[in-house]
Amino acid sequence: MKPKYPLMQAFYELPERLPIHPLENALLPGGELPLELSQPDDLALFLSALRTDQLIGMVQPQRSSPERKVYQIGCAGRIRQYRERKDGRLNIMLTGVCRYRIVEEVCHKDGYTIATVDWRDFEKDYETEDVESGIIEGFKETLRNYFDRHNMQVDWKVLDKLPIEQVVNNLVLVVNLDIASKQRLLESPTVSQRLGLFSELLKKKADPILASSPRSESVN
Repeated sequence: MKPKYPLMQAFYELPERLPIHPLENALLPGGELPLELSQPDDLALFLSALRTDQLIGMVQPQRSSPERKVYQIGCAGRIRQYRERKDGRLNIMLTGVCRYRIVEEVCHKDGYTIATVDWRDFEKDYETEDVESGIIEGFKETLRNYFDRHNMQVDWKVLDKLPIEQVVNNLVLVVNLDIASKQRLLESPTVSQRLGLFSELLKKKADPILASSPRSESVN
């Protein structure tokens, strides 16, 4: 997992319970997620996390669920920065720490949800995987084609200097994918498997629809 910060918890220090925040985006270990909070229950969740482990359990909602349930696997984000605004809103930056599996959910009196979580399947989120160079180059080639097709400008000199795990785990947050696809990327057991799946998803993305040139029409 990259980057690592000096004050980040060790795996054995992760708590048994987390306040969870549903969001239609998938934070991954090492990813950076900005959030703006304004609702009373969200602000109460933030203050609770700030007083304890500085961890918020990010999790995606299941769109197909009539009960508005969430997926059972999410990722804990550590509050690394925050800014209080004069209008009462909060801007915070979360850094992804480790994935977890929800065991049980209970509603807190202040309106947010607290989950009992199991981290055991995700201890490798604290390790740096040695990804084969062929897998990395194949993913980058697919990524270049995707950016070219969508006329997106990328500084490849900067991108090439970053660890591939940091690249893919942040790209999940910004590439326009549906919730189910982002959940599949989140649940990929290894970075190598995530790169392979991400490549498949990018290849299947339709080309953007270009607006037709305006044509003058004669008026009878």
